[in-house]
Amino acid sequence: MKKLLLPMAMILLVATGCLLTPAGSNQPPTAYIDSVSPINSTYGETVTFTGHGIDPDGTVGAYSWRSSRDGDLSTAASFETSSLSPGTHTIWFKVQDDDGQWSNEVLANAIVVPGGVSQPIVNSFNVSPGHVVPGGSSTLSWDVSGAATVSINQQIGNVSLSGNRVVFPTTTTTYTLTATNVVGTVTATAQVTVASVPINTIELFSLAEEDGYVTLGGYVGQGVIVGYTANGTGVQGFLSFDISGVPKGVIIKSVSIDLDAGAVRVYGDPFFRMGQLHINKYTYGKLRGNSYFIGPTTSAICSFSSWPSSCINSSLTISALQEQLDAGSNRFQVRMNFSKIWPSSEDNYLDFSQAKPKLVIEYE
Repeated sequence: MKKLLLPMAMILLVATGCLLTPAGSNQPPTAYIDSVSPINSTYGETVTFTGHGIDPDGTVGAYSWRSSRDGDLSTAASFETSSLSPGTHTIWFKVQDDDGQWSNEVLANAIVVPGGVSQPIVNSFNVSPGHVVPGGSSTLSWDVSGAATVSINQQIGNVSLSGNRVVFPTTTTTYTLTATNVVGTVTATAQVTVASVPINTIELFSLAEEDGYVTLGGYVGQGVIVGYTANGTGVQGFLSFDISGVPKGVIIKSVSIDLDAGAVRVYGDPFFRMGQLHINKYTYGKLRGNSYFIGPTTSAICSFSSWPSSCINSSLTISALQEQLDAGSNRFQVRMNFSKIWPSSEDNYLDFSQAKPKLVIEYE
């Protein structure tokens, strides 16, 4: 009879599932920050944080946001707050799976300036190309507002409020721009990766037949317009790029969205009236009346507050494009809208009807 005890015990263990999952086989989740909007805000202004997580062998059940200045912020995937303290915040985000394991933290920046007098604003600090082979060169470009002094490390030193500089890094190098005034100091970084792995480049123009605009009232039109027309009609513009020619399984190293600023007609003063222009990841397929977005921008992958400008090497843009490619999508589509509402009796909009917006992708 004793010989039957071991087989019976094993049958019971299998029946209860004890032998089905080896101990320690849980895979950790991965956290993603989708957007922090606006990145630059005034004290008391509402800032929206959106993130998500992916667990390859389960589900995500908990979230954690924290700030380098204010400590713990939220335990929700998305939230809003108007109580961030003035200064530059490093925002960390992580997720927890259903086995209790936390992901590594990912980070983003949020800059809050005091009311009245503002800290400097780094409108853009870009590097193109973001990846070079040994002996290659790259160009830094920047645009800063409200700073008394601007400097860049790596022996570049003091520079003007806006400009560009060709650099010849011999190894992977991070460039830090520092802008200072009486209120405080803000920084921004741009990295050039130096690697012998060849970098492939592809240029894609937006598809005119899939581009268009949608008004607040739900009218869908061809051509791309964004802003407000003289009759007080809000208009949002949409761009569609065919990415089916990008090979599967590649790693995106650099992305730029060139809006062809020289061909864009500017009516009125849209940036003064309506603040930043946001480029938002938005897969719409075919444009419909409900494609017009009402509410705070929560999905911006690139934003800028002056013209002309373009979106170069935003980490959010790279992440958004990589996500579309990994999902097997053959389109990368975006929505453009301003951050503020300005219905008035005068035109304040950008007209892209003569422009040829272009998506430039570097991958390996």
